[in-house]
Amino acid sequence: MNKSFAISVLTLMSSVLLTECTCNPIDVIESVENKIYKNDIHGIDVSRHQHKNGNIDWTKVSKALPKDAFVYVKCTEGSTYQDPKYIENTDGARKQGLLVGGYHYFRMTSSAHEQFRNFKKALDKIDADLIPMVDVETNDRRPVKQLQDSLQIFLDLLEKEYGKKPMIYGTNRSYNTYCAPKFNGYHLYLGRYGSEPPVIKGKGHYSIWQFSDKTTISGICTAVDVCRFHPKFDIEDIRLDKKD
Repeated sequence: MNKSFAISVLTLMSSVLLTECTCNPIDVIESVENKIYKNDIHGIDVSRHQHKNGNIDWTKVSKALPKDAFVYVKCTEGSTYQDPKYIENTDGARKQGLLVGGYHYFRMTSSAHEQFRNFKKALDKIDADLIPMVDVETNDRRPVKQLQDSLQIFLDLLEKEYGKKPMIYGTNRSYNTYCAPKFNGYHLYLGRYGSEPPVIKGKGHYSIWQFSDKTTISGICTAVDVCRFHPKFDIEDIRLDKKD
C-alpha cells in the first residue's frame, strides 16, 4: 500500500477539498472532520439516497472528481425493486463524461433467476460502461452455503450475459462472513473505512477499496461513499466490452 496515502487518509479523513453545495448548508453533513484530496478518489457510488436533500448536480460532481473517475449507480434490489433515480443518475453522470456501472443489492428473499431478470432489465436500459456489480451484505438469515449457491448462479448468469465476470461489493466484514474464500477470484469492491485497506480470508486481495462513507462532494448534498483502486488495478480492468 502507498504509505503516503495511508497517512493522508488517517490525518485528513472524510471530506473532498472541493466541497460546495447549492442546498442550505444546514442540510450538509457537519460531522466532517478533515479532508480527502481530489486525486485520492477514483470513484463513487450513488442511489436515490444521495437525492434526499436535493437532486445531484452532475456538472459540479464531474468537476470535483479527477479525470477518468467512475460512478456505480444502484439499479435494483431483489426480484422487483428498481431504484427510482437510476436512469437519472446514469444519464447525468454520462453526460459529464463519467464512466458508469450498475449494481444490484442481492437478497435471499427471491431466487437468483428472478433477481437476474430484474437487474438485466435495468442494465440494458443504461448500457453500462463497467462490469455489473453485486452488493452482498446480508444472508437474510439463510445458511451461508445456501447464499453462496444462489449467488454463484446469479454471478454465472451475469457473466454469460455480459461476457465478463461481475464484481462483488461488500464491507470487509460482510465479504469475509458470507463470501470468502469461495469468490476471491472475482473483482472485489470492499468497504473498510479509515487508513487500513481491506484484508480478505484466503488468497487474493481487493480490486477497489471504499475507504470513506462520509465524504462530501460538490454537487451532492449528502455524504458519499468514495473509493480508490488497488495499486495493481485501474479502470481498464473493470470496463465492460460493449455488445455490437
